Amino acid sequence: MGGAGVWGGLRRSAFLADLTARDRDPARIAATVIGGACVGLVASVACWILVLVPYTFLVGLGREGLLGLGKVALMFKDADAHDLSITVLRLVESTATDGAFPLAFVALAATITSRPFQHYVTAARRIRWRLVAVGLGLSVAAMAPLVIASRVSAGSAPPAPILDIAPSLAGRLVYVLAALLLIPSAAAEELMFRGWLLRQLAAFNRSPGVLVFATAVAFAAAHFDFSPDAFLTRTLMGAGFAYMTLRLGGIELATGAHAANNILFILFIEPLNPAANSGGGGLPAGVLLGDVALVAGYVAMAEAAARWPALRRWARVDLAEVAPVTALAAA
Repeated sequence: MGGAGVWGGLRRSAFLADLTARDRDPARIAATVIGGACVGLVASVACWILVLVPYTFLVGLGREGLLGLGKVALMFKDADAHDLSITVLRLVESTATDGAFPLAFVALAATITSRPFQHYVTAARRIRWRLVAVGLGLSVAAMAPLVIASRVSAGSAPPAPILDIAPSLAGRLVYVLAALLLIPSAAAEELMFRGWLLRQLAAFNRSPGVLVFATAVAFAAAHFDFSPDAFLTRTLMGAGFAYMTLRLGGIELATGAHAANNILFILFIEPLNPAANSGGGGLPAGVLLGDVALVAGYVAMAEAAARWPALRRWARVDLAEVAPVTALAAA
C-alpha cells in the first residue's frame, strides 16, 4: 500500500472521529463565527493593553494616559527592527495578541458544541508534548540547509539578526530565548486553522484534498501578504501542516514544525517588524522546487513519526491515533 493508501486513510483520521451532525448546524456555526470573532477581538485588544500599558509607565509616559499609550504604540511600530528591547517587546506583544484571538475563539467553539477544548488540539488522551519537540527538532535539521543557502545566495545581505541584534553574547542569548515565544504563537495559529477550521470543514466534506487545500489557502490569506511567491510558500506550508494533523491525529507535530520555521526566520533572516509584511511567517519564498521540497520534508516527518516505532514510542504516539492506510480497490 503506497501513498494513495495513506492519502485515502486521512478521511478516517482520529482527529475527525468525534464530529457529528451537530457540527453542521448552521445556527451553531454562525454563533461560533460571529461570537468567536467578537470574544477573540476583545481578548486580543485586552492583551495588547496589558503588554503596552506597563511599558508606557516604564518609559515615563504613563501620566499622559491614552496620549502616552498612543505615543508608545507609534514608537513600538516605527522603532528600529534591530533594537533588542523593542524586538523582545514585539515578540511578547505578538504572542499575547495573536495567541489570544484563537484561544478565545476556539474556547467559545468548544463551549457551543459542548466538546472538550482538547479535542481541537489532539485525538490523544493527553497532549503529546514530545511530538511538538519532534516537530521542532526535525524541522530545524531539515531547514538549516535552506537557511544557509538563502544566506549564501543573498551575497552582500546584512548580517543575520542574531548577530546584528546585540553586540554581546548575553544580548544574543536574550534574543534566542525571546524567539521561543514563537512556539505558543505557532500553536495558536495551528489551533485556529488546523484545530478548528479543518474540523469544521470536515463536518461537511472529509475529502483530504478539500481539507488540505482549503485550510492551506485560508492560512496563507490570513497573513495578508498576497505577493505570489510568499502566498505560494505559505499555502504549501499550510498544506504540509494539515497533512501532519490528519496523519497523526493532532496539531502537535505541525506546531513544532511551524514554530521552527518562524524561529529560524527571525534568528537568521529578518527580525520581527510590524512595518514589514513578513511577520516571521516563513522562510524566504524561493523557487517552486524549494517550496515543494519543504512540503515533502513535512510529509516525511509525519511519516517518520507514524511509521518509525522507536520515534513513535518516544513521542508517545499510539497507533490508534495514526490515520490508517487504506487498501486500494482492485482495478
